[in-house]
Amino acid sequence: MVQGGSTPLARALAGEPSAGSVGPLDALELGRQRWLEGERINMGALAETLGINRATLFRWVGGRDLFIGEIIWSFYQELLDATLQSTSGSGPEYVVSVSERLMKKVMKSEALYRFLRQDPEYGIRILTSKTSPFQARSVRAIRELIRTQSDQTGWSPPIDPDDLAFLIVRVAESFLYGDVISGQRTEIVQTTMAVRLLLSGRA
Repeated sequence: MVQGGSTPLARALAGEPSAGSVGPLDALELGRQRWLEGERINMGALAETLGINRATLFRWVGGRDLFIGEIIWSFYQELLDATLQSTSGSGPEYVVSVSERLMKKVMKSEALYRFLRQDPEYGIRILTSKTSPFQARSVRAIRELIRTQSDQTGWSPPIDPDDLAFLIVRVAESFLYGDVISGQRTEIVQTTMAVRLLLSGRA
């Protein structure tokens, strides 16, 4: 649903063909395997396995932080697509349902929380900062969802869709990573209520 960026990997994900027998998508698949197995992403080891040099790998993926962001996003994208396909409804309640179901699925990701436990500060940076593509794409995905529902149903979001999407993502981040950020996590019921209030514009 959401891709972007200017690296060869991002362009390959958007459908641009790659030259050669090994390309950026192979690097992503290998990175996904290593991440699922709980291994730290070692760019030198990945390059050696792929039969390329480190400089080529870095050129493909834009750096280690960007690459890890792409790896995590690839799993998130799968969860998001599955959630969109399995959720019924329309308008703001559809956005609420998608958000709630998606948060519940992310909570079940053992690989994600293992990654956060290995280095909480680094993990939060990858997931919530401009260092990686993850947060920007999350916001873009929710913004597209809001605009689609607005166009299809005539529902008018209470504030600008860009701002609304960013706030919803921040609420979800507080729920999903709250124990890492502040040592406490809100309940899914309260988090869903907060998303509903943001979408309805009513307190």
